[in-house]
Formats: sequence, C-alpha cells, structure tokens
Amino acid sequence: MTRRSRPTPRPPVAVLILLALLLPLIAACGGAAASSQMAAVPTHPPVEAAPGSIAAAPTAPPAAAPMAAEKPAGAPAADAAVVAPVVAPEAAAPVAMSAAATAAPAAASGIVAQPTPPAPAPGGQQYSPLKAGEIDDNGDFATYLDYLRSYSGAPAHPVDVSERYILTVTDARQQPVLDARVRLFDGQQQIFEGRTYAGGKTIVFPRALGISENAARLRVLIEKGNSRAEGTLDRGQDATQSFVLRGAEALPQTPRLDVLFLLDSTGSMGDEIARIQQTIASIAERIDQIQPRPQLRFGLVAYRDRGDDYVTRVYDFVPDVAAFREVLLGISAGGGGDEPESLNEALHAAVERVQWAEDAVRLTFLVADAPPHLDYAQDYDYVSEARAAVAKGIKIYSIAASNSGDEAEYVFRQLAQQTLGRFIFLTYQPGQNAGAPGDTTTHHVDPQAFSVERLDDLVVQVVRRELAEAQGVA
Repeated sequence: MTRRSRPTPRPPVAVLILLALLLPLIAACGGAAASSQMAAVPTHPPVEAAPGSIAAAPTAPPAAAPMAAEKPAGAPAADAAVVAPVVAPEAAAPVAMSAAATAAPAAASGIVAQPTPPAPAPGGQQYSPLKAGEIDDNGDFATYLDYLRSYSGAPAHPVDVSERYILTVTDARQQPVLDARVRLFDGQQQIFEGRTYAGGKTIVFPRALGISENAARLRVLIEKGNSRAEGTLDRGQDATQSFVLRGAEALPQTPRLDVLFLLDSTGSMGDEIARIQQTIASIAERIDQIQPRPQLRFGLVAYRDRGDDYVTRVYDFVPDVAAFREVLLGISAGGGGDEPESLNEALHAAVERVQWAEDAVRLTFLVADAPPHLDYAQDYDYVSEARAAVAKGIKIYSIAASNSGDEAEYVFRQLAQQTLGRFIFLTYQPGQNAGAPGDTTTHHVDPQAFSVERLDDLVVQVVRRELAEAQGVA
C-alpha cells in the first residue's frame, strides 16, 4: 500500500508580514547594544575626583581636558588647603542639581572638577550672611573710659588715653586736608607725629606719650607739600582743636583709596573663615563699583603664630579686584593651638611691609578672634604699631570674629580707638558668641549703642563714609 506524504504546512500570510516588520527592529537593537558595550570600555584610565570636589560633565574630548587645576598666583604652600568660594544662597539649587546630574559621566571621563563649595549648614540650607555691629569709642568717649576702668580680663598693655585731643586741619576754604603731616614739640623735642585721616583729623594722647604735666603748651607744626603752618596746643582746653593750612591741596582730583585686610588664618578661625573670605571678596567687588570711582587698591596680610607654617604672608596692593580675590580665597585656616596669635608681628607687616600710597585714604580691616602674644621675646608691640599707623595715616577697623574673648575685645578696641577707627563685631543668637548669625553680642557694649547689619553692607558703608569725609561732604 502506498503511503501518501502530507504537504508541509505554510505559515499564515499575516505571520510572515509580522516577521518581516520585526526582524529589522531586532537587528537594530542588537547593534545598539553591541555599540553600547564597546563604548563602555574606557580608552583612558579613570582619574579619581579630588576629595571634596564636584564631578562635572565633560565639555571637550578627554584629551583636551585639564587633569589638574593650575595653582593661583600667591597661593599658600602645598600643605595649605585652598578654600573654594562660597555659593550664594540663590545659586544653591542649580549647583546641587548640576552635581547630581553630572557625577556619573565625570567618573567615566576622568575629568577632575573644581573644588566643591563649603558644605551647607545643618538642614541643607546655605549659610546665612554674617551680621555685625559697630561702635565708635571716640564718639562716646566717656563710656569707653568707663569700659577701660572696669576691665578685669587677662592683662593687656594699658595705655592712658584719658587726655585726648583730636586735631583737625583744613585749607583756607575750610575743606579738610588729607595726609597732612602733623608734629608736636615739647620745647625742641618732637614728641608726636601723625598724618591726617579723612576729615583732616589726627589724634593725640599726651599722657600716653609720657609728656610732663608741666608742659602746658605744645608747639604744633603742620606741613603738606609746600604749605606750612604753626600753632599751639593748649592742654586742658577743648579736646577738639582746628588749624588752617593755607595753600594746601585738600584732596587729589581723583581720590586714592588703599584697603588692606589683616586676616587671622589660624585654626580657630576655621569655623567661619570661608564665609569671612567670601564676605571680604564681596566687599572688594562692591567697593570697586563705587562711583565716582577712586584710585583703588587692595592688599592682604594673613598671619598665624610662631611654629606654624608661616607667621605672616604679605600680599602687596593690587588695583585688580579679581587678582585680589584669587589670593584671598587661597588662604586656609590652620595652626595656632594656644589662644594668642602673632598679631604684633602681623600689625608691623601691615604698617611697614606694604607700599601704602601717598595722599590717600588708608584703611586696615583687622579680622581676628584672638589677642596678640605678650610673652614672646624680641617681638613687636601692638601699641607701638598703632602709633606707627597714626604716623602714616593708617586707620584700623577691628572686626571681632566668633569666640573673641575679653582680652581680644580690649586689644581690638584699643587699636581702633587709638587710630580713629571703630570696633566692629560679629553678632550671633542671644547669649552666644559663635554659631548662627543673630542680633546680639556678648561683648561689653551697650545694646542700644549699635544696630545690626550684614557685615558686607557695614564695611562698604565704612568705606563710603571715609571717602565722603575725605571730600568734606560727610
């Protein structure tokens, strides 16, 4: 019997059409997967991001990407960490988003990103701006004398400022004369020298200079350029006396302004040095925008203590605010250990080791939290350096940072009062002298005698006030 073979069943036409459509898609997906696997193989060994840095997506092929950031001019020694700029609160969210989105690509590309900004405060919020108050111990001199008499902190260098004279020099049009040389004589012996600050003023303390009580009249000699005037200072009379220097130029056509920041960079400043640096940078940028713009320069002296990596680092004046910012943000906090620091030597560097401009408004902002060492052999003396500052017409504004104790306050107020500056202090939450900014202080000042402002606003106001006084419009 013959067996009949069955015909091979054919797939339905619809199935054939479906396969024809799917096969190209399957082939494409397989090729993409293979390409993806090939691309995942690194062609360069990955470079680990530096600690504390944010990885960023590459913007150029890996071969063109820099492997390490170039060290800025004037940066600290290799063992000192460079502090990154603080991000403004309004920029915090975009930065956080960018970091999360680009971390993975950067790990594969091997690109090292710029250092991350300092960590946000607890709760994920950016640090609040520093706040501060200001008092004028020469403006409320009686209260200041009471403070000196009641002081019971660690010993400092007492200076008898109870007899005080503020001398004002004007031209024939009653405009204040800046940078006039003022000398006082007891007989033929010169016993004082100063340069007039903004407003044409200088300050004299006869008892601190050791002048005999019998010297009831002191000869005053005032000079600027080719102009010269003489007068007398009668002791026991009005504490404010004026002199006319005829023919003297009151102020250059374009005022000159030198601003030096004297910054304590010891480890105790580490809790807020990044915020202080960013605040100073903001201050410099805002001063640079003052109109009409003076001939403006910025300088910096950073200091620590003996036995640290350095005692002082001096950066002379520059007119470029960007260059100043780069140097400023390269300073890190470290060293120290005991509370006092080498403030004596730092003051000497600020007065003598930078090139102050002639015929200029000269301002030093001391930012610190500790008093000077008074126990070092062969050291400078902060009282003598204050007198040298008066002789050069350098005004000191002291800014007390967090955890400034009684001795630091005493010295800082001395430096400001004896150079016709003012005492500025950071303010915090009630009962605190560190931590979150607030509206109170533990310093020995009348709460009704100051208002609280942002530190950058306050310092810019100081500079504007100094320029206005120099021009005779304050």
